Amino acid sequence: MNSKADMILHPVRMKIIQCLARGPATVQDLRESLKEIPQATLYRHLQALSENDIINVIEERQVRGAVEKTYSIEKDAAHFSAEEAEKLTTDEHMEMFMMYMAIIMRDMEAYLEGETRMGEDLFGYNQLDLYVSDEESTQLQKDINNLLHSYAQNKASVDRRRVSLSTILVPEKKERGDHREK
Repeated sequence: MNSKADMILHPVRMKIIQCLARGPATVQDLRESLKEIPQATLYRHLQALSENDIINVIEERQVRGAVEKTYSIEKDAAHFSAEEAEKLTTDEHMEMFMMYMAIIMRDMEAYLEGETRMGEDLFGYNQLDLYVSDEESTQLQKDINNLLHSYAQNKASVDRRRVSLSTILVPEKKERGDHREK
């Protein structure tokens, strides 16, 4: 499988990437957000992400005799471009999708095993079919990205807890030579 896919879709590395998507963070910041990940494991995955140019060190400063590093995501490194996605085989896409779904299922299971307040929590799942032109599809993606960007920068606090939003856009199968009326 594609090594970039392996890097991004590993459950621990995906959590690190999700934290860094909110903005640069030190190891201490990451440890506070990812309490379930042992420190040695966190360091090992930070190193792997750094070596594969998914994240980078944007600042180093001396703190009590040690060097504190601040990490950031390399621009567009944690995503697949259309060109990169086109090079993947059907089996590679399906394997990555299964890893992605396993991560969502693990998060769902953890939520359901905890103290749930479904009437108060932002919780749910559904499927909605949309009929959009190519132009509308492009605009929809931009609108979603703009909306989510303002919330993605928020840090955890006493009034804020993490809510995971997973999106999957799957266009209907297009047969070769299928030309819909315009």
